[in-house]
Amino acid sequence: MPTGVAVVCESENCLAVYLAVKTGDTDEERSAAEVSEMARKAAEGDGWVISFGIGQAVMTCPGCADGRGPVLERGTCQRCMGLVDTESRCVYCLHQAEPEQAGEG
Repeated sequence: MPTGVAVVCESENCLAVYLAVKTGDTDEERSAAEVSEMARKAAEGDGWVISFGIGQAVMTCPGCADGRGPVLERGTCQRCMGLVDTESRCVYCLHQAEPEQAGEG
């Protein structure tokens, strides 16, 4: 059964979520630590910022990291689940959505 791992922005009042890793599609067993590391790396590769708090990684979405956040309205952006405007661009992280992601296709 497929499962997924989400990374959430740890900035105050931010609703950003990054659906980072799909697991369970193979018979390969993975530890929680391994899956968490995969999720952090995937999010980092898509503009999320990692820093370290007391004993754990702290993730910040691209919008909060660049001063445009926090994400206050959910939408269809694949990078942060923020609201996408009429030009198919996320108003928080500025990710340009593909037409089918923005509901145009």
